Amino acid sequence: MTALRMRPSLHSFLRPTLGFALLAVFLLLWPCLAAAVDPHAVRHGEGRLWRVERSGVPPSHIMGTIHIADPRVRDLPRPILRAFKASRRAAFELLVGPAERQEITTSRRLPQGRSLAAVLGRETYEKVVKHAQRYGLPEDAIDGLRPSSLAFLFQISPEEFRRQMDGDLVLDAWLIQYAYDLGMQVVALEHIEEQLSLLTDTSLEEEAEMLRQVLVKLEERPGARSELIDSYLAGNMSPVYRLVERMAQGNAEPGARAFKEQFLDARNRTMVNRMIPLLKQGRAFIAVGALHMPGDEGILHLLEQQGFRVTRVY
Repeated sequence: MTALRMRPSLHSFLRPTLGFALLAVFLLLWPCLAAAVDPHAVRHGEGRLWRVERSGVPPSHIMGTIHIADPRVRDLPRPILRAFKASRRAAFELLVGPAERQEITTSRRLPQGRSLAAVLGRETYEKVVKHAQRYGLPEDAIDGLRPSSLAFLFQISPEEFRRQMDGDLVLDAWLIQYAYDLGMQVVALEHIEEQLSLLTDTSLEEEAEMLRQVLVKLEERPGARSELIDSYLAGNMSPVYRLVERMAQGNAEPGARAFKEQFLDARNRTMVNRMIPLLKQGRAFIAVGALHMPGDEGILHLLEQQGFRVTRVY
């Protein structure tokens, strides 16, 4: 493919797409996974690539992604690469152009008259400033950002941040560019307004608490990021999904049910409705976040309920 490197600004990098939100949840939950042993099988909980078929139509494929630029996740296994190159059309969660980047940049700023130090409190603010320095970001670079922007940023390592700021594309963006290079029809399954609307109900106080918890978890388990990537590369989302499911069914985490219903289940239904026309044409390649695949409300089972046959390929 044609090599492409993009130099984003800090504010465009701190995009509040739900891929980053899910990565945040992955990290926050990861320390609990050892206690999440559960004998029941998770439907479509293992795998990174599936073939989707219906009689009389050429097969299509669906891939689970992770929204980072680590070279390991862009080193596509041969079955994934073969399926991708054989496709005529491709669909992704989101396509981001200049207008979308502007909306994202605007959404990441604190309301006029509010300061990050006042929202966080002095103790947390000082921790955030110190942590941001690991990313090469001085205090004035983070001034004016919402706490959620920094919570999402801290989910990735300083090395990953530097990769992206140097222009390396996250897996999804890399696949989008590859699809264009191959001459595919490329479409989005969601719109930026839809993704942003899911985050607007969160108060600054709730965002501040999320940021505090991220800092705590990073101190408790600094190796969680690497473990998550290893789990993704192994094609095993079952432990993460089991924990999300169990937390949503219980009362220990009040926001867990809303997270699953709004950030996963509702979006899964929307994306399935929009990908079905492509699947009916055949030879489509669809790439969305890996946590959207598993479970009874996951994309793959929803497609089975629509009459498609789903087979794990890799």
